Order: sequence, then structure tokens, then C-alpha cells
Amino acid sequence: MFFVKKNRLTGRLIVNVFGLKLKFRLSPKNNFKDDLMANLLYELADPRTLQSVKLPKVLNLYDSLYALVDSDKSLARFGDGEFKIMLGESINFQKYDPILSKRLCQILGNNLDNIFIGVPDVFGYCDGNYFRRVMVSCRDALYKYMNFEKPYCDAFLTRQSKFSSEKMGNDYYGNLKKLWENKDIVIVEGEGSRLGIGNDLFSNTSSIKRILCPIKDAFSKYDEILSICKKQSEDKVFIIALGPTATVLAYDLAKLGYRALDVGHVDTMYEWFLRRATKSIPIEGKIVFNEERNKNNIKPCKDKRYYEQIIATIE
Repeated sequence: MFFVKKNRLTGRLIVNVFGLKLKFRLSPKNNFKDDLMANLLYELADPRTLQSVKLPKVLNLYDSLYALVDSDKSLARFGDGEFKIMLGESINFQKYDPILSKRLCQILGNNLDNIFIGVPDVFGYCDGNYFRRVMVSCRDALYKYMNFEKPYCDAFLTRQSKFSSEKMGNDYYGNLKKLWENKDIVIVEGEGSRLGIGNDLFSNTSSIKRILCPIKDAFSKYDEILSICKKQSEDKVFIIALGPTATVLAYDLAKLGYRALDVGHVDTMYEWFLRRATKSIPIEGKIVFNEERNKNNIKPCKDKRYYEQIIATIE
């Protein structure tokens, strides 16, 4: 890994970059950091450095999408929230649960052939400082559970709202919609999420049923949620948006022979794409932001079909 030490006798600084030791003496101008950063890219590209770097295999965004569309596999995704729970932390809509944490650790190292596990494609290059901080804090812990032999897919394949052109965006969502085209689907979602309401995201399905779950701490009702799901026929395709609980549910349903897709924020992303949003914006009648996860703020849905689709509500 990376660390810096100072030799008390010589005053020189010793920098360890993935096992490659570099020695520096500070100049009077104290420009050590500038020199290090200016040369760091070249040092990291050196085979002597790279031979000690271990990275999981993660398919790029489009390869992930096409691989999922061209198969009958399920999808369970991990993000920073799942990583935090694995490390013993709570997140703002799911408190830490040791059973949930253990299940997530097991699923991350999945060996099942009928499910893709999605992780953010940030284990190497990161295009933002947030996930750099995430990787620094949790990489070592995640590596204990990850499967380095099997490829992961990009967990962000259902979190796309910005494209270089409208045509590219329409093509992307056209492919994504093939996952449930002409299928009887069961949407398992937090109350107030209302996936597909007010847009055409699921207009190509044969039928839609909904199981409404708590918008906070859904895992506390996991056994009940799974029990209701298991009553559905095996030809149903599950569309799940339920935070870390969705990761576990998709995995368990896949083991039972269902196709289950953990799609997370796909509805919100699609809404933002349709609205050409350049930043995060609220969507009327739907829970989008964490501060909205209060039942008192959920207004009645204007679409009567939504209520007709609900087959169970878990409080």
C-alpha cells in the first residue's frame, strides 16, 4: 500500500508505493509533495509496481448491460451503502444488522452461475474523489470476500441519467427495457418509490404486480418479504428496488430459480434522463431523496392502476 516515513538519522523521507520504496530529501522549499505527485503516475505504470496490485475483474458499463440482456441471469448490486453495512456501519435508511452484514459478505464472493454480482467500477481508476475515499477505507476488508476469478458487472448499469446524446440515452434504455419485455413482473419496492409510475419504463411488460415494503430498515421484515415473493409463480421476473435488502433478496430468489433484478434507482435515473436534468432533482409523487423517507410526506398516487397492481403491503 502507500505510506510515508521519515528517517530520524538522515532526515530523508521513505515513500512506499505498493512495495516500491522511494527515498527523498526535502529541499528548503518543501516541495516534496509536488515532486511526488508529478512523478507518481509514471511510477505506478512501472511493471515493478503493478505486479503487486490486485484488482477484481469488472465488466465495463456497456458490456455489463449486454451480458445481462443476452442472458437469463439475475442481478444483485453493491454500492457504498452495502460496503458500509459490511463494515459494521448504518446508513440513513437501513440500520446496521449483523445478519445483513454477514449475508452481504457471503454474496460478494458469489459462485452461482445464474446471477451477476454488480460492484462499482472504481477498484482501479476513479473519476471522483468520493469513491477514492470509499476505496481507501474499505478495500482491504472487501478483498477478503471478493471473487477474483469471476467477473463482476458494473453496478451503475441501472444508474445512468447522463449521456453524450439523446439518441445514445434512448438506445441505452431501449436495451435495458429488454430485460422485462413481454414479461410478467413483480416490483418489490419501498413504499413511495412507485417505479414506472408516470413514465414508460415498464410499458413493454405483459403485467405488473407490486409488493410494497418499508422505506426504512426493510431488512427487519426480510422473512416476510421473501415469503410473499416465494408465493409467486417461477415465470415471474422480480424487479427490486429496496436498498441493501434488494441485494440479498435478488440473490435468494435466484437460488430458488427466479429471475430477480436489483435495479435500485433506475426509475429516478430514467426520470432525470427524460427531463434532461443536469443535477439531482425531486420527482413529484415519488420518494427520491433520503430526507423524503417519511410516510407523512408521501402523497396519494394519482394513477389508479398503481393501487390495482399492489398485491401486498408490508408495514
